[in-house]
Amino acid sequence: MTSQIIGNVPAPQQEKQPVILLDRLGYSSYRGPDGRPFLPTDRWEVRLVTALERTGEAVGDELASVVGVPGVEPAPFADAVRFQHRWGGRPAARLVAVTERFLLPAAELREELGIPGQRVEQALLFRDKVLMKEHLRDHGIAVPDFAPFSREAALTLLDKYHRVVVKPRLGAGSSEIHLLDDIAGLDRFVREHDGRLAEFEVEEFVDGQLYHVDSVVQDSHVTAAVAGRYVDSTMSYRRLEPCRDVAVPDGPLLDALLAFDQAVLAAYPGFTGVAHHEVFMSPSGPVFCEIAARAGGGGILAGFRSRTGANLDEVMLRAQLEGSVPHVPAPAPHLTGFTALYAEPGRVLRTPVVPDEPWITEAQILVGEGDLLAPPTRYSDAAAIVSVRGDTEEQVMARLAALAERISIPTVPESA
Repeated sequence: MTSQIIGNVPAPQQEKQPVILLDRLGYSSYRGPDGRPFLPTDRWEVRLVTALERTGEAVGDELASVVGVPGVEPAPFADAVRFQHRWGGRPAARLVAVTERFLLPAAELREELGIPGQRVEQALLFRDKVLMKEHLRDHGIAVPDFAPFSREAALTLLDKYHRVVVKPRLGAGSSEIHLLDDIAGLDRFVREHDGRLAEFEVEEFVDGQLYHVDSVVQDSHVTAAVAGRYVDSTMSYRRLEPCRDVAVPDGPLLDALLAFDQAVLAAYPGFTGVAHHEVFMSPSGPVFCEIAARAGGGGILAGFRSRTGANLDEVMLRAQLEGSVPHVPAPAPHLTGFTALYAEPGRVLRTPVVPDEPWITEAQILVGEGDLLAPPTRYSDAAAIVSVRGDTEEQVMARLAALAERISIPTVPESA
């Protein structure tokens, strides 16, 4: 073992700690633009569990063991974590994950294997839409009128508010959300989801603009945050229409969103990490929508990085590994935005081409020539996500509009 020499005194070299990374993004997502690994080789021995189709990205001196898992079901991933925990005869010191699908399974596995970190009870308050609203309501936060789904509960709320929203309790990506306006629609939902009704919650439809606040949090205190406005519905994928988002500039609106965000996170004692918080701004003030202990999707990572220099996924990993978040600078004054673009189902005729513009900060091209596309079923099923920057909201919006006109994603029906 070598030592670094400072003067005449050798500095002891820290022993690498084994850490399991539970991943579906692909290991290339855990590096900075310069190739620097988020898990430094001098501190961590990484045991990776990743999707089988992503194993080609598993490159790095910090990787000690790699297991690829086929499919998307959680049970094989859990078995792979158990294997990696025992690998090399030394139990893992940490188990980390940044994608929402894995946050609750990771908490369950930490409890099973005796690994420090977020427990199931804590994870559920960020995942289960009924438990999180009960918790926040009890802490004085304005939440929609809601209930675990039953026909009777939905009927009561429908009679009171004339429109209700049904969501999966553990859902993400605006998938399987239903707007119900009458008893016929309610009964149709009950018939179509028979046997699964306990998986859903029902709540009043809140008439207000939807915003999000993305925060870095240390011991329930927000240390850095930006906010954005969903210009389009997060369910626009159902119409194959773009979903645009633009940052909220300084002013009373931003102040109100940030204050509400801090009030919500104060109800999570001891929480350290990253939060994606969605808020309705109603005529009576902010109303809680939902919160997740992770970075937001779409172009939110790119926007936060553009304004602060920090990668929220790296911040989240640091929090899980070390129990603290790094210092994140205050957001720069420029604004950011992004557009998620969807394609018609069918075979992609050519890979989308993004214009070469200095104001484009990131382009995620998620489909290529020859890919066969099914109809999107969630917000994240975009064909391309392009992020931009600008000096004003108007400039950002104009640039997003230009992208929608200039980026083409042609498809042809598979039967053609």
